[in-house]
Amino acid sequence: MQPNSRTHLDKAFDHLDNVIYIMGEVIKGRNAEEIRKHLVEDDPFNKSREYRGNIANWLIGDYVRGFTPSALDVFARIMTSDVIETQIKRELLFWKNCERDSLARALTLEHIYPAYHRGEPFLLREDVVEFIVKKAGFTKYMSDKRITNYLSITSKLGMAESNGKNIDLHFFRPKRESVTAVLYFLFNSKLSPSAILKADDFKYLLLDERDLLSYLAGLNASGIIEFAMAGDVVRLEPKIDFEVLLDALAR
Repeated sequence: MQPNSRTHLDKAFDHLDNVIYIMGEVIKGRNAEEIRKHLVEDDPFNKSREYRGNIANWLIGDYVRGFTPSALDVFARIMTSDVIETQIKRELLFWKNCERDSLARALTLEHIYPAYHRGEPFLLREDVVEFIVKKAGFTKYMSDKRITNYLSITSKLGMAESNGKNIDLHFFRPKRESVTAVLYFLFNSKLSPSAILKADDFKYLLLDERDLLSYLAGLNASGIIEFAMAGDVVRLEPKIDFEVLLDALAR
């Protein structure tokens, strides 16, 4: 999917409940502007007006306007479902966060992902701060704040967390349902099979090519997708309608 070039890590936090609320408004039939106005004017989150405006612009920009109408409907139903585990919802939020946020994407792809697959137990926080200073031009203080906000999300995932001068990395395997959902959103975006296999979207969940192929083989065996490879020839196709993805995830 098309990435974004901006960052909201100056204000990021564990925003699952807020996104679930917004997706509830989507289910009610409200459009992005109507939801934004509701968040700012009616104050459902009990925050200052300036804060409400900033958060509304961020969350609606990433999680409402960041989807096509058909994909938004599916995403909203997944996020508001009582039968979908909280961990799955968090993983999907992080996937979307990395897709839409340039700094979250860079931290994941250029630091967390490679260190994880090298088997390193931790990263030095000061190294990551310096990376942000050079990458985005923020001061060390503001860079460190953005790391704190990023880690507030990854710690909830069980992926990485702050530990003094270190950023500890944990063994992480995304839920099968999360991988299935990301895969079907990519199907819906009309990417070719080879492009899907090379997509960064799965790296956001720390899956390398071998991991991904293992998941795909399992999904093929369970009848959720059709997947086969012969050299560079790939067959990767959906076997359920995108509109009923929630039903497949809830099995």
